[in-house]
Amino acid sequence: MLKPFFCAVLLLVGLCVPAAAEDPRPAGYIMAYELKGADAEKGTVVVRDGKELAPKLLMPLYDDDSVFIRDEASRITLNLAQEGNLVVSGKLMRKEIAGEMPSGDDGFDIIGQIAEILFSHDDDDSLSVLVAKGGGEMKAPLAMRGRNHVLRNSQPLRVTWTGGEGPFTVLIDEGKGGKAFAETERVIEIPMARIGGSKFAVIVTDARKRKLRIAFDLRKVAPKAPDKVKARENRGEVEAVWLAAQQNGAWRFEAVRQLRALPQDKVTADLIAALEKGWQPK
Repeated sequence: MLKPFFCAVLLLVGLCVPAAAEDPRPAGYIMAYELKGADAEKGTVVVRDGKELAPKLLMPLYDDDSVFIRDEASRITLNLAQEGNLVVSGKLMRKEIAGEMPSGDDGFDIIGQIAEILFSHDDDDSLSVLVAKGGGEMKAPLAMRGRNHVLRNSQPLRVTWTGGEGPFTVLIDEGKGGKAFAETERVIEIPMARIGGSKFAVIVTDARKRKLRIAFDLRKVAPKAPDKVKARENRGEVEAVWLAAQQNGAWRFEAVRQLRALPQDKVTADLIAALEKGWQPK
């Protein structure tokens, strides 16, 4: 290893290049917040590099950040790498953030992926809805090859696709034929009560007779999230995204069903849209 002095000399002549600094890993996330009184008026509760910032759901927090409130009635729920869940409210009116996200914590890794989806597209309205493009080959970005797994319950199954030329004919095939019906949009919601067997396929035919087939099977139970994931849970988004990562994406349709059953806001809308566009959590 070069001594600092020699490296400094070589740096002057361009022979020693300092290593690029890696981006810091988060120390935690804001999982929920409710601002009252002066906090609602000011709208800022995070201090970073001397600047006050407004909170956002699942906003990453970093080492040396501070989270504070002015009004004891305000409430900010944090999920911290070193301390787990913590609420800034009442007598705890300021929390200094320290540390960074550990590697190998499945729950924290999932939250990090969710935050990346939310904040990398913060100004991108295209993620708020699925924009189904016409023309070309029909594709269902949410589907995987082989069978896609969904639970047998009353929650509707929403199937979207891109490409093709409308109008479309959609067939729900359980191996014994089925009734086809016309669709003008590139989306269909299937009432699961009409599915009698354990396996079925959605077959979409466009105006030029091109076909798209998506195979499904009904399961009684879904994979069980590990304790590390449950410990990082917020309203259900973390477990749903974890489920979408299982078996190479075979559970993504079910993950979207679970996200649609949650309170709908920008978080759930962006996650649903990202999955329907083909995002594969890891």
